[in-house]
Amino acid sequence: MFEILFSVLLLGTPTSAPDTVFQVRQGDELVLRNFSGAVDVEVWDRDEVFASADSEGSLTFRTARAGKELVLEVLDRKRRNRTEDLYLRVPSWIDLDISGPKVDVEVRGLRSHVRIRALKGDLELADIAGTIEASTVEGSIDAVALEGYARLKTGHDDITVDECRADLVLETVSGDISLSAVVAQDIEARTTDGDVDFQGRFLPGGAYAFRSHGGELGLVLDPPVHADVTVLVYEGEFDSDFPIRTKSFHSGKDLQFTIGDGGSRVLLE
Repeated sequence: MFEILFSVLLLGTPTSAPDTVFQVRQGDELVLRNFSGAVDVEVWDRDEVFASADSEGSLTFRTARAGKELVLEVLDRKRRNRTEDLYLRVPSWIDLDISGPKVDVEVRGLRSHVRIRALKGDLELADIAGTIEASTVEGSIDAVALEGYARLKTGHDDITVDECRADLVLETVSGDISLSAVVAQDIEARTTDGDVDFQGRFLPGGAYAFRSHGGELGLVLDPPVHADVTVLVYEGEFDSDFPIRTKSFHSGKDLQFTIGDGGSRVLLE
C-alpha cells in the first residue's frame, strides 16, 4: 500500500493555487498529513473540495488518490511542504483526516468520520455528527453541538464540551474538563491533575464515569435524576445536595448510594 501511494504521489499533477477546486465522490476521505499551520474546514452543498491558502509566495495544491483516500498537499515552487493557513470547503459527507506537528484546526458542519492528530495546536469542533477522534499533545479542545461519538484527548490543556448529544470519551493529563448542556448515554471523563465539571442530564441505562487524581469533581444534574452512584475518595471530601440512600460505606473510601429510582450507573473517582 505504501509503494502504491508513493507512486501516485510522484505522478500527481499540481493544480493552480492559491485557490483550487477538485471533484470528490461518495465514500472519499480527504487526507492532510504532516501539515503545519492553521486549517479551517466548513461545508458547502457541492460534491467538490475548494482549497485556498493564505500565502505571499507561489504555491501549488497537489492531490493524489489511493483507493478511498484523497491526499492533499500544499507545496512551494520546489515541491516542498509549506506552513500555511489553509481554508477548505467540503461536502458534509466526506471523511476527514488531518495530522501535523503544529496545526490549529477548526471544523464545522461535517456529517462523517473526523480524525485530527496534532503534536501542538488548538482544536475547535462544531456542529459535527458522526465519529470524531481528536487529539493534541499541547493544545486545548473546544467542542460544541456534537452528535454520535467523540473521543477527545489532550496532554496539557483543557477540554470544553457544550450542547452535545454524543457519547464521549475525554482525557487530559493536567487540564480541566468542562461539560455543559450535555445529554449522552455514555460519558467517560478523566484528568490527572485538573478538575471535572459536568452539567447535563443522565439517561436511563446510561454509564457515566468522572475521574480526577488531584482535582475536584463537580456535577450539576438536570431533573429528573435517577442514578446508582459509586464514589471512590482516596483523599478529600464528598458533599451532595441530593437526598441519598446509602447501599454501602467502607472506611470512608467506597460509598454507594441511589438517587431517585436509580438506573443510570455513575462512578465518581
